[in-house]
Amino acid sequence: MPSLFRANFRIVRLGLTALLLAAVAMPAANAAGHKKVYLLRGLTNVLSPGIDQLNDDLQRRNVDVTIANHAFSEGLAQDAIDGCKSGRFSSVVLVGHSLGAKAAVSIAEQLQKAGLHVALIVTIDPVVKSAVPGNVHVLRNFYLSSGVGTLVERGGHFRGRLQNVDMGKTDYGHVSLTTAPAIQGQIMQGILAANSSCR
Repeated sequence: MPSLFRANFRIVRLGLTALLLAAVAMPAANAAGHKKVYLLRGLTNVLSPGIDQLNDDLQRRNVDVTIANHAFSEGLAQDAIDGCKSGRFSSVVLVGHSLGAKAAVSIAEQLQKAGLHVALIVTIDPVVKSAVPGNVHVLRNFYLSSGVGTLVERGGHFRGRLQNVDMGKTDYGHVSLTTAPAIQGQIMQGILAANSSCR
């Protein structure tokens, strides 16, 4: 009888130990790096409505997203660097409209200086010429050649994929381009698919 009690006690103890180990391991799994998306508005926060729309859609999908004005790009770059180096972020995506497009490229340049990579940049009608740095995997630029938008150029060390899409033959303007359903769909698809490591 005592040996039966000891055997049952061992089984219960093993079961409790397994449960305890699983409970301890769970926070580590949850702390694993994930995709981080930064959305950058242009000159004023009201002139980039499509950026706000993307923010809402990404939050509904439980994607970790930060939305800000282009003027805060320096702080966002530091956040991305810290997140990648600590392992909180596994990949980084940058989306910017107008001056926010230039800010997105500037953030990528800061990450490059830190030895880190960017999975995807999407620029919407950038108003300042820029060249995509070598640490970027993919850059997609939607611009209006008939307006203020510009091409994004290939930087000297860039070996990724650069796509400039001229929307100049459409009825969209600098602001309304951000909400174009086709562009919103392509951006969302690109964000969800982007997974190249930032380290």
